[in-house]
Amino acid sequence: MLKRSPYVLLLLATCIWGGNFVAGKALVHLIPPITLAACRWSIAFLCLLPFFGKTAWRLRQDYLLHWKMVLFLSITGVAGFNTFTYVAVQYTGSINASLMNSATPIFVVLITWIVMREGLAWRALPGILVSMIGVGWIISGGDMAALLRLSVNKGDLYMLIAILCWALYSVGMKRVAGRFPASPFLLVQVAVALLLLLPISAIEWAMKSPDVRWSPSLMSGLLYVGIFASIVAFLSWNKAIELAGPQRCAGFLNFIPLFSAIFATAFTGESLRLYHLLGAFGIVLGVYMTNAAMKKRTRQINAQPSEPGGVSSK
Repeated sequence: MLKRSPYVLLLLATCIWGGNFVAGKALVHLIPPITLAACRWSIAFLCLLPFFGKTAWRLRQDYLLHWKMVLFLSITGVAGFNTFTYVAVQYTGSINASLMNSATPIFVVLITWIVMREGLAWRALPGILVSMIGVGWIISGGDMAALLRLSVNKGDLYMLIAILCWALYSVGMKRVAGRFPASPFLLVQVAVALLLLLPISAIEWAMKSPDVRWSPSLMSGLLYVGIFASIVAFLSWNKAIELAGPQRCAGFLNFIPLFSAIFATAFTGESLRLYHLLGAFGIVLGVYMTNAAMKKRTRQINAQPSEPGGVSSK
């Protein structure tokens, strides 16, 4: 079923990451951001190691052969995106951060077009635009003019780096799709990312000397981001990219603000308003338009007659 419809995986991943935004916003006030990222991935590493450590070790020569791509994915998707996001929310408001995050599909489409030379990119833009309007409607509270009054600060710049990291990671995962088993490969990425995060976290800890209180709420939050947001969501997203490609998956990232709004309503006492429903409709419509355009273009390419030598005509 998943091979025919990767959308279940995409919805699962974005739902968990929507909760991660809410949990991360709370946790970053209890523990420094780089230390938070290091704790998150340490938990993920300890959970993955007993199950996939032997397989990862057996495939070590393959990983070493492609060490540049392994390092690239570890820096961008595992270490980079989450760390810069946690740093960003210290300096910018939720409206700014959500708006910046909603631009991720544009980055994915453009990078895919430039790096992988996929001619499908521009067909995705109308649907992505509609979906982004839905996101903008939610984060502006139904007042799109509010988006024009946003100020840019260093938190926005950190968020821009974060979404660029995630776009590069998504495109990179497409290039290695099917080359390595998903779970052991994630373990290797996490291990490499920790080699970068732990020393930086130690420096952060030494410089700030934070007063961290290891309460049950802090520990439960770390377990959520370490297991669900780091393992379940990543494996679901990576498998979906393998099945559908980064461009078709990119539009689903705009479900993250929608799920964040739902979780915030459920756990922080915020009320669900009409602009949430209208924005949700725009997000769903935009994702549908994007994937419909991709499917249509794919059918057109497959229907093209082949020239001598087996090369498709264009």
